[in-house]
Amino acid sequence: MNVIRELKIMRQQIRELDTKAGLLIQQLKTQREQLDHGNSAIVEMEPYETICPLFAGPGIFKGEKPTGVLFGASDRVDVGTWKKVFHEILRRCDADPEKHVALMNLRGKVSGRERFLLSKEPLGMRSPLKIADNLYTETHYDTETLFRILMTRILDAVGYDYSHISVAIRNS
Repeated sequence: MNVIRELKIMRQQIRELDTKAGLLIQQLKTQREQLDHGNSAIVEMEPYETICPLFAGPGIFKGEKPTGVLFGASDRVDVGTWKKVFHEILRRCDADPEKHVALMNLRGKVSGRERFLLSKEPLGMRSPLKIADNLYTETHYDTETLFRILMTRILDAVGYDYSHISVAIRNS
């Protein structure tokens, strides 16, 4: 069983590296195009943000600051914290009537080490976040853990497709 777990971790790390490499390639292509057009002043400026797909893995967001969450190519919500990114994604998931029922059915069943991740009330949660009436989630986790929980313990469990979701992170 440890071998399978290790392979899954390696697969996740490969995805994260692949995403980072793809972003670097895109930046280089953009800079080259700008040089070809004689616009060297723009090349010296760093872009304000980088867009990363949510499925790239939660580790890619660790230590970063979000600026927005994108649903598809044209639907963007500006956010300034990971908690707001988490909330917006769960809010969109809950807006689907079928997923709402699935989320409600998960209340009190998906637990962390000490607390339920989804509950019908905020009692017993350290940092509860209201998603809908009678639906609260625990958010007292670091960024990587919070998004690992979001994807694997909640969204995957209810069958929500998050392949179209990306997060804009501020460049340092």
